[in-house]
Amino acid sequence: MFYKRGVPMVIYTILFLCSCLIALVITPILRRTATENGFLDYPDERKIHKSAVPRIGGVAIVISSFISITLGYVLRRHDLTGSVVLLAGFSLGAALVVILGILDDLWGVSAGKKFIGQVAAALILAAFGFTIRKLNIPFVGVIDLGWKFGIPFSIFWIVGIINAINFIDGMDGLATGVIMLISSALFVVSVITGQLLAGIVCLVLVGSLVGFLRYNFHPASIFMGDCGTMFLGFTLAAVSIKVFFQNPSITASSVAPVLIFGLPIADATWAITRRLSRQMSPFRADGLHIHHRLMSLDLTQRQAVVILYAVSSLSATAGLVVALTNNEKSAVVISVFMLVVALVGITALNSAAPFKPAETQTSAV
Repeated sequence: MFYKRGVPMVIYTILFLCSCLIALVITPILRRTATENGFLDYPDERKIHKSAVPRIGGVAIVISSFISITLGYVLRRHDLTGSVVLLAGFSLGAALVVILGILDDLWGVSAGKKFIGQVAAALILAAFGFTIRKLNIPFVGVIDLGWKFGIPFSIFWIVGIINAINFIDGMDGLATGVIMLISSALFVVSVITGQLLAGIVCLVLVGSLVGFLRYNFHPASIFMGDCGTMFLGFTLAAVSIKVFFQNPSITASSVAPVLIFGLPIADATWAITRRLSRQMSPFRADGLHIHHRLMSLDLTQRQAVVILYAVSSLSATAGLVVALTNNEKSAVVISVFMLVVALVGITALNSAAPFKPAETQTSAV
């Protein structure tokens, strides 16, 4: 079950090292294969990199993650007998987004088709019990969404997180590091609240990303591509539903995940609001994400990435504090503080790096 306790640290260590080593070994093999077959991400006017870079690194993350999750299940199968159905549903949905991501990385898939595929994957999760039927909001209490509103809200959350993760994948090592921080925060909550399967999945993701970051940090020799971002977004969305929205032991269970995913959610919200206000499609890239704006301030890629790592660390820590203190007053105070920080930061970026006319694009970035 998701709520078993007492996993020896040695098992977590084995799983972390396994996922990390597999990613370290597989990634350069994929890099060579992609280069030989021309599966490359070529630079253009809105992209930061200056030369063609292989873009199927997400496959290494997927392979290392699934092998290590399987190993974790084998090692603790007596504690996970009730999780087979959950793993089956997660695997089916993940397979769909991975296939969709690979097709997009190799040959390109329209934003509309990707959206339909993401919704289908979210429906698979919902069918296997990954649903948000209740919202637990400080000083408001528990709001019962029921099936009528719960399933649409679940789909909104899953698809939203997938695209939020995709949006921040625009700079060497940025998405990889931010997702590592989010996964680490979810791992801590999973372990403390006794959610074994969620803890295993989160730790495996961290290990895979640590191995992949060796090749993805600036100057990156390979990108994770849509295969990586969609798989990671899908996985984190699924885990967060179990860790927070279906966890009765956390009072502010609907606030904490928003804070932990703070940077991707803020960037995606800003991007969509900006594009709609300019009468653009929300899936139409404009090269004006937070990382683009920081680069326009004459920061190097590494400097910009480190700044965003710090921002994500602050946000994830705030979410952890809210989740683990289980105090409604602290949840409200911290949430208001982080909202003020976000608004001040966005306002400062708007002033320092004002909007420029967007180039015509057709894909979501």
